[in-house]
Amino acid sequence: MSINIIDLAKQYLTPSTISQVSQEVGESESTVSKAINAFVPIILGGLVEKNSSAGGLLHSLKSFGASKGLNSLSTTTETSPVLNTILNTIFGSSKSTIIDKVASFAGLSSDSSSKLFNVASEAVLGSVGKYASDHNLGESEFSSLLDVGKSSLLSLIPAGLGLGSLGLGSIFGSDRIETPKVEAPKVETYTRKVETEENIKPYVTPTYEEENKSSIWKWLLPLLLLLLGGYLIWHFLKKPKTEVETTNTQVENVDTVTTTVVTPTIGDINLDGVNLKGYVGGFEEQLISFIKSPEYANATEDQLKEKWFNFDNVNFVFGTTDQLEEGSQVQLENLSQILKKYPDAKIKIGAYTDKVGDDANNKALSQKRSNFIKAELEKLGVGAQVIGAEGYGEEFAVVDEGASDEERASDRKMSVRFSK
Repeated sequence: MSINIIDLAKQYLTPSTISQVSQEVGESESTVSKAINAFVPIILGGLVEKNSSAGGLLHSLKSFGASKGLNSLSTTTETSPVLNTILNTIFGSSKSTIIDKVASFAGLSSDSSSKLFNVASEAVLGSVGKYASDHNLGESEFSSLLDVGKSSLLSLIPAGLGLGSLGLGSIFGSDRIETPKVEAPKVETYTRKVETEENIKPYVTPTYEEENKSSIWKWLLPLLLLLLGGYLIWHFLKKPKTEVETTNTQVENVDTVTTTVVTPTIGDINLDGVNLKGYVGGFEEQLISFIKSPEYANATEDQLKEKWFNFDNVNFVFGTTDQLEEGSQVQLENLSQILKKYPDAKIKIGAYTDKVGDDANNKALSQKRSNFIKAELEKLGVGAQVIGAEGYGEEFAVVDEGASDEERASDRKMSVRFSK
């Protein structure tokens, strides 16, 4: 599995870390997350640029990464002298400019911004240095590692933090935004042929057949094009909007499975005559189907404890416990409608994290998120039916913490179960 420097850095800047440092600096989690997300690509960009020209940088990074405990990031610890040396090598006098610009961008104090810059630097440079040390990378291998994520760094810098305003235009080299070149209009030259008696050809009146052929094509060609366009449109509309196609073949005792993944389709979910908007076959349909089934009516409390339903569109903004991503509120409103339709139903909220970060911090983070969902449902008038909210942290996580962020996403979820 290829390693991306962006993933290396992010695995230690977990939501629990964001929550912890926000308390330490006295800023909101959303503000801290905004600042961290700005610092990460800037620090990585500086490292990519300076790596080729700063001698001894790899050695310093290895030394720092091997000695730094990245699972206990905090703004209260003193910055390592080795880290200060690395940062001065990369940014020089631009460091204070970066801190002030990000402070203004994120809406926090310069002091808080400086502390968050140090935390982000420890996570970014420490994780890259640790990886280089653990795998004993040489200069060429280290350069290849940095090149993997270089192309996407510029796009990760938030809007409003232009490289020019930071004085960092040289850091991203050829990736800088340049004024587009305007080409001069082309001037075509031609040679005029002077008519003489030798080159003047007599005009011949076209025959009836030639005129007839010409006029036929004038209306026949557009008609053929129109028919072709109509056929293509009909053929497209005839196709199903989504398809799932799985082919299972066996060649020389080797099974080959090819699967086309279907993008979830939003449609009308029938709640006893009331239509809810949600994913077809998703969270809402599963709840309604189960609550109507004999399985629910006959289930014991112990059996219900084993059957959880995962929200498929309730997500928190990275690093926060009180800010939902756009669209999440719709699914909470749908859940409230279902509970109002079945007033005897009782539910419990569960929140989970992946394995990255400190166990206790992950559990505290998940508890805050489950409490937030419960409070939102109370606002929607069904609080009496929500009898519990619990954060399980990484207790039930199954994906290794060394896996990619995309692979670990399945462990980060919000769920619901019924209760008697």
